[in-house]
Amino acid sequence: MQEAPKGFEGLPVVAEGSRGLQGGAALDEAATRLPDGELEDIDLEKAPAGKRRSTDERTLAELQEGGAVGAGEVEDPQDPTLAHAQERKGDIYDRFSKGKKYTIVGIVAYSALLAPFASSSFLPSIPTIANDLHCSGAVVNYTVAIYLVTIGIAPLAWAPYARFYGRKFVYVASLPLFCIGSLGVALSGSLVGLIITRILQGIGASSVLSVGAGSIGDIYRPTERGRAMGLMYGGALFGPALAPLVAGLLTQYVPNGYGWRAMQWLLCAMGGLAFAFIVFFLPETAHSRGIIAEKERRKREGRQTRFIWVWLDPIKPVWLLRYRNVLTISIVSSMVLETTYAILVPLTYTIGPRYNITSVSILGTLYLAPGVGNMIGSRVAGVQSDRAVKHSLKIRNGVFRPEDRLRATIFGAGVVLPVTVLAYGLVVQFWTGPGGLAVALILIAASGFGLMTILAICNTYLVDAMQTRSTEVIAINNCLRYIACAASSAYCLPLTDAIGVAPMNAISAVLAWIGFGLIMWTIRDGSKWREKEERKEGVKMMELSPQALPEEKEEKGKEEEAEKA
Repeated sequence: MQEAPKGFEGLPVVAEGSRGLQGGAALDEAATRLPDGELEDIDLEKAPAGKRRSTDERTLAELQEGGAVGAGEVEDPQDPTLAHAQERKGDIYDRFSKGKKYTIVGIVAYSALLAPFASSSFLPSIPTIANDLHCSGAVVNYTVAIYLVTIGIAPLAWAPYARFYGRKFVYVASLPLFCIGSLGVALSGSLVGLIITRILQGIGASSVLSVGAGSIGDIYRPTERGRAMGLMYGGALFGPALAPLVAGLLTQYVPNGYGWRAMQWLLCAMGGLAFAFIVFFLPETAHSRGIIAEKERRKREGRQTRFIWVWLDPIKPVWLLRYRNVLTISIVSSMVLETTYAILVPLTYTIGPRYNITSVSILGTLYLAPGVGNMIGSRVAGVQSDRAVKHSLKIRNGVFRPEDRLRATIFGAGVVLPVTVLAYGLVVQFWTGPGGLAVALILIAASGFGLMTILAICNTYLVDAMQTRSTEVIAINNCLRYIACAASSAYCLPLTDAIGVAPMNAISAVLAWIGFGLIMWTIRDGSKWREKEERKEGVKMMELSPQALPEEKEEKGKEEEAEKA
C-alpha cells in the first residue's frame, strides 16, 4: 500500500492508478469511512446513498465539477435528505447563463423582501392600529415581537424540506400562506385575530429568508458568492426602509383609519406577484434532492412514485450549533441586528417628539435612511468579501478557508456600526433643531451600512462553511437572530423610555463590540474548531478550494499540458 498523503494518515490509499489527492485530480475510486468504521473501496458512479465517499475526502477537481462542500460537514447515511451520488457533467456553477443567474437573484431578493416588509410596515402604524383595536401601543408592539419569533422559528421546518424536495417546492408551498395571512391581518377585528394571522403571515414569508441563501449558494462559486449575496440582501433589506414610508402614506391618507389594513392588501398582492414569478420564471437550483433517491428506491420496491411525502425533523438544523463557528457567527448576527431594532422600533417615539415631527408619512420617510445604508453596505460587503477570498486563495496557493471571508467585516464590525450607534444616541438626546435631525439621519444611514458589511458577509461565510446544508445553517442563524430581535423589539421601547436614548444606544454599541470580538475569535480559531469536529466525527480533511481562480486554472492547465508533453 502506498504512503498516505499528508493530512490523511491512517486512511488507506486508493487503488494504484488513481491520481493522488494532493494533485487535485478527480479520483476514480476512494476509501470511504463507513458509520461503523469499516473502510471500503467504492465505485462512485454506482455508489448508493450512505456509501459515498465522505464529503470531507473530495478533491479539488470534484469540488470544481460537483459543487463545493462545506468544511466540517460529514454526511449522515441515515439522513433521508441525501440524494444518491450522481454523475455530474461540466461545472455545476455554469448550469445557468449570467442573465439567468441575475434573474434568479432578482426573484429571490424580491421574495425575501416580503418578510421584513411585513414587519417594518407595522412600525409607523402602531398608534393607529392600537386605536383601531382598542389596545395600547405597547401591546401592538408585542405582536411585532411575535411576528419576528415566527419568522425566526419557521425556517427550521422549511429548510429540511428545501433540501429534500428542492428550493422551488418550498417557495411554492409557503408563499400562498403569506397571502392568506396578509388577508387575515387586513380583516382582523380583534387583537387575538391579529396575532393568529400575523403568525400565519410570518410562517409563509419566512421560508425565503433561509432557502434564498441556499439558492444563491447553488449557482455561484465562493469567489463570486459574496457579491451575489450582497445583491440579494441589498434588495431584500430595502423592504424595511420602503415599508414604513408606504405604510405611513397609507395611514396618513386612507380615510377612517383603514390605512394599515390597505397595507396588508398590498402585501397580499406583492406575495401573489412573487408566487407568479417563482412558478413561471424560477428554475430549481439545488445540486441534488433527496426526493430523487426516494423515487428510485420506491421504483425498485414496486411502490407508487407519483406523490411522495416524507416527514422530516424540524429540529435537525438546531444541531448545527454544535459547530462552534456556526454558534459564534449566529450570536454575532443576533447582536449586531439588535442595534438596528434599538434604533428603528422607538423611532416614532424618539425622533418624532425630539424634532417636532407629527406627520406619520414624514416619519415613514425617515426609515429610508437605514435602507439606503443597507443597500450600499450590502453591495460593498459583497465585493470586499469576494476580494478577500481571492486574495487568500492566492496567498494559500489555492487553499480555501471560509474564515478568510470574515476579514472583510473588521472595519464595519469594529468601527462603523458601534461608533455610529453610540453617536446616534448622543445626538438625539442632546442635539435639537434641524442640524441634529440631519446628523441623526446620516448616522442612521451609516449604521445601516455598517450592519450590512457584517450580516451579508456572515451569512455568506455560513454558506461557504456548510454548502450542502446551506438552507439549514441559515435557518438556525435566522432563528437565533430573529428571536433576539423579537426580544429587542419588546424591551427597547420601554427601556428607552426608562433610561433615555443615549444609554440605550450605548448598550447596543457594547453588544456590537462584543460581536466584533467573536468575529475576530472565529477568524483566528475557526479552522481549528472545524478540524476538531472532523476528528470527533472520525474523518480527516484537507482544506480545498471549491473553485480555482481563472488565472490559476489557466496556469494549472499549462502545467498539465507540459507534463503530458
